[in-house]
Amino acid sequence: MASLQEVAEAAGVSKSVASRALTGDKQARISEATRERVRLAAERLQYVPNHRSRALRFAKSGAVGLIVPDVNNAVFAEMLAGVQDRAREAGMSVLLSQIDPPPAGTEQLRELVGAGRVDGVLLQRREDFDDRMLDAVLTSGVPAVLINSKLPDRAASVVLDDVAGAALATRHLIELGHERIGHLAGVATHDTAARRHQGFCDAMSGADLKVRRPWIQRSGWEAPGGAEAAGRLMQARPRPTGLVVSSVNAAIGALSALSRMRVRVPEDLSVVAINDTWVAETWNPGLTTVRMPLRALGRKGCSMLLDHLAGKPLSDAVVAEPAPELIVRGSTQALR
Repeated sequence: MASLQEVAEAAGVSKSVASRALTGDKQARISEATRERVRLAAERLQYVPNHRSRALRFAKSGAVGLIVPDVNNAVFAEMLAGVQDRAREAGMSVLLSQIDPPPAGTEQLRELVGAGRVDGVLLQRREDFDDRMLDAVLTSGVPAVLINSKLPDRAASVVLDDVAGAALATRHLIELGHERIGHLAGVATHDTAARRHQGFCDAMSGADLKVRRPWIQRSGWEAPGGAEAAGRLMQARPRPTGLVVSSVNAAIGALSALSRMRVRVPEDLSVVAINDTWVAETWNPGLTTVRMPLRALGRKGCSMLLDHLAGKPLSDAVVAEPAPELIVRGSTQALR
């Protein structure tokens, strides 16, 4: 197996330049041509970085943790890919895990870092975490960046442009001629849900359409919550003809419940959801969604955490590029 010194000699650079080029050090004054020459030399020699030696040299684990509510949730796959992209550039590994409510959740973070398994974490808020519970988990002193969630008076978050995403979904229904539009709005204690509800309300207000209280139902992010909320929504009179769901998984649960209630989609009710997964594409009818830039979110969050571990202060950021994208499938149609 080739050494870093051999890679450096093959590329005609010093060992330190080769190291910085391969770890993606953006602060180093290395030309793109030199970086590419080092990369090709490493590839030709089949060089494998010794992350363990690197971690020991800097007294760090050489890994970051991505903590999500449910590791089996397909929504998090793209976000994980973005985290891995950035971590790999820095020569770091990614540990994927999920977190319990406090006090157990607080100890989980402490143990991850205290045992030397990760240097810091990216944390996605659970739907049953209010601000107090989330803050309690973060009091462990672990270097942490919140993913698509924010806490008042704490600067350390990367969020999606949820307002724009929900507004795009709502305008799609409006442009199809729908005026009676409902919203499965997520749990009231979750700041992501609040931003998406704001986007829904902004689009309705912009079209001079009234937001009717019986057509707004709170639901969890997952399928059971969506199914339950859809059942409550269908008791309203008159019923809405369009529905914006703040979570793609909740929308799948809603579609299942609507089918049991013999509500035809899209003939009786057009449905559009936020976020996109393979389930949305394969469901019948295919679910119209707004695809959010989850890969960019994961990458940005990981960059912020790595910068913080290198000594930079934490901040808040919104991932606006690429913009939310409407994916039209069979669950929406023009109002008859």
